[in-house]
Formats: sequence, C-alpha cells, structure tokens
Amino acid sequence: MIRDLRGYIDYLSRSGSLGIINNGVSPELEISAITDKENRERRSESRSLLFENVDGYDMPVMTNLMGSVSVLKKLFSGFGVSDFLSSIYYSKGVSMANGARILLDSKPKVVRSGFSGYKKLGSLDELPILKTWPNDAGRYITLPLVVTNSPSDGTTNVGIYRMQVFDGETTGMHWQSQKGGAIHALEAEETGSQLSVSIAIGTDPFNILSAVAPLPHGINEFAFAGIARKSKTALLGCGDYPYVPANSEIIINGYVDPVERRDEGPYGDHTGYYSIKEPTYVFHIKAIYAKKDPIYAASVVGFPWSEDSTAGQFLMEYLKPMLRFVNQNIADIYLPPEGAFTNMCFIKVRKRFPGDVKKAMFSVLGTGQLSLTKIIIAFDEDIDIRNLSHVVWAISTRVDPDRDIQIIKGTATDTLDHASNSPARGSKMLIDATMKSKEDGYLREWPDILVPDKDIAKEIDRKWSQIN
Repeated sequence: MIRDLRGYIDYLSRSGSLGIINNGVSPELEISAITDKENRERRSESRSLLFENVDGYDMPVMTNLMGSVSVLKKLFSGFGVSDFLSSIYYSKGVSMANGARILLDSKPKVVRSGFSGYKKLGSLDELPILKTWPNDAGRYITLPLVVTNSPSDGTTNVGIYRMQVFDGETTGMHWQSQKGGAIHALEAEETGSQLSVSIAIGTDPFNILSAVAPLPHGINEFAFAGIARKSKTALLGCGDYPYVPANSEIIINGYVDPVERRDEGPYGDHTGYYSIKEPTYVFHIKAIYAKKDPIYAASVVGFPWSEDSTAGQFLMEYLKPMLRFVNQNIADIYLPPEGAFTNMCFIKVRKRFPGDVKKAMFSVLGTGQLSLTKIIIAFDEDIDIRNLSHVVWAISTRVDPDRDIQIIKGTATDTLDHASNSPARGSKMLIDATMKSKEDGYLREWPDILVPDKDIAKEIDRKWSQIN
C-alpha cells in the first residue's frame, strides 16, 4: 500500500515511470521546461520527474506526479470509487447496506495532533518554489492541498489552487468564485471573521486526485480518497487550523482575510494562455513545517499536453458512473484536452424518447464543475467520440445549424475563460450531432450508413496478408 509521497516514488520507480534528474537545474523556468518537454513527447504516458540537485536548495523537487494514465489505472484498480458507484447503480453484488458501510469505513481519522517529526521553517524562501513560464508574475506554489472548513456548517473542502508568492510570509490564493474555498471565504466574510487555512504539499496520489476531482460541494475529499485508497485517510491535527494528511511533506498554516485583495498574475495556465493580472485573496502564513529531508511537489500546466491533461482524462473515465446516476442515457463522455476540459464536452447518447438528447446535454450542465462547460456536442452510439474523424464526420453530416444548435445566454462560465465579455459570465452552445427521426420532427427519410458486407469483410481480412 502506498502510504505517502515516498512510497509513491518507490512505486513509480518499480513501474519504470520515474525519471531521476541528477544534473543541476534551476527552479526558475528550467524544471518546468524539462517537465513540459517530457509531457509533449510522451503525452499520456509521461514519467514523473524527481530533480535531486536544485540550484540554491538542498531540497529535491518532484513534478508530473499524475503524468501516466496507465500508472493511475493500476493505482486505482480493484474496488474503488468507480466500482462502488457502478455496483450500486447496476445492483451488481453490492447492496445499499454494504455501500453505506463502505462510506462509513472511508471516514477520515485523526491519528495524531501537533508537529512532532517536523521541523519549523522560517519562510517560503526555504522552499524551491518554481517559476514555470517566462511571463509569470513570479514564483507559484502549484500543487498545494488547500484545506478550509465552512464557517457555517463545518464541512471540509480540499482543493488545489495556485498561490503566487508575494514574499516569504504572504501569497495569493486564487480561489475562483465557483470553488469550495471561495464559498467558505464568502461565509467568513458574512460573519466578519478570518478564515483559517491549512496547506499540505507532498502527499499520496489518492489525496491529490481527490482534491482535483469535480466533486459536488460538501463531499469530503479526504473521505473520497479513502474509498479510492481502500483505507481511511490519516489526518494530522493542526490546533486551530484545519486537519491535513498526516503523511504531508510540508505543512503551512495561516489565514485569509476575506475582504483583502491583492493583484495576482499573470500566470501561464492550462488554457495555453497567460491568465491576466487581477485582484485575488491574500494568504498570510503563520507557520511552516517540513519533514526531515522533505520533498517539494509541484505541477506544471500549460498548452496540452500537460500533467492536468492526463489527470483530467483519467478522472473523467474513473468518475463516469457518477454521471450515469444523473442521466442513464449518457453512454460515454469525453472532455478533449485541447478544449481546456470544461470549455468543450462530447457525449454519446442512447436515444430512447423524443427530447433525450437535450435532456442529456442539460444534465451535464447541472453536474458539478461540468456546469461551466461552454460547448456540448451530443453524438449517436455509433460515433467514437475520441476519434476526431468520427467527430467531424458526424458534425458535418448530422447537424443542421438552424435546427441543431442552441445558444444559451447569460450563464456561468469558467473564470479562466478569457473569451467571454465578462469574467465568469458568458454563454453556452449545445450541438445535437445525432441522426434525426420523425419523432425529432425530421420530415425526410434519414439515409442508411455505408457499411461493408460482413461476410465479404471477413473474407477480405483472411486474404489481406496475401493481397498486401
């Protein structure tokens, strides 16, 4: 069982998915450039990288923790979240009582309090924090598990949000308005109080994937990680600050004043563009703790392919059963990395009744972070939505723009989407790229698709080696 980041490094090494760089490298642009090249060349099977000799620091840096889809599939194989949801949904072997027991068993547990085994650091200047792109406003903490508790009901949110380093004791906290951390900040503002925040850097992959998963607000990410890990998440008590994973390499405690803002950015983001300078929340550091000989973990995002491309592809496959709970006639879903994920979504629809296609598309817009999707295209079951040739052919031959394209104005959009006229507010486009019938109001006869004779095709396959 992988219990911490070091155990994960051992696992990656045994799997042949770890690259160890002994050459001296700078945390300013060089580490990110190497990581970016690794991702562009190996794409979804990129190695995780461990930089052992970082200029100016005695602390190694690890990047690309989620670089390989095959590693993630092996890691999350067995009875995990996806299997749990599928089993209950299809009534295959797991009763609701057993499901409730699994949920109860996944509840995180506090194993100790205090920072024994950790050393206290003086400031952020002791950490090899990266500058990833040439025009970034400065160094950014890019893989922090940011933990907050709701001031209203005490529920915990764990998310990964970029943090621009302003100085040794202060950073930005880029909470997008739709994210759980921002919701907790708004609640704190209503009560006129500061919001306590804990930061964990360098933990096991289950905690990291759970923090980036598009879970509904109020779902405990540490419990979700427990289901995937098949063991409870062990937490460390931090006094007046939220609990963090007990296996964290680095822990930072501090607070956010919900009315304080400071300009943050630009930052090279997963959209392939620099996010512009805008006011953001400010995080004030009260204490920093690190294990003996800690490992600093970072993520490098940018134009696809990058680490978040791989993590996003894996998560969508892993969490697909969740969407099936909402709408049974969605057979498949795909967020192409080139669409910056929430900007574009392809769905494969099982059409049973008139209106099923629109129902499926609207259900996507009502599901967690998928509500931010800008363009949704629906396809029939005969289309491979991961094959660009199939996708373009279906759009070209099954779409009448006047009938099959619907624009919805005045909707919520991703705050990172710079195309809309106003931040976090824009429009949606729904495209029905399915074949039409009389039930859909189609007045003509839809033509048959060209399909080779099955017997002839088998015979040609048998003769192909001789012909070729």
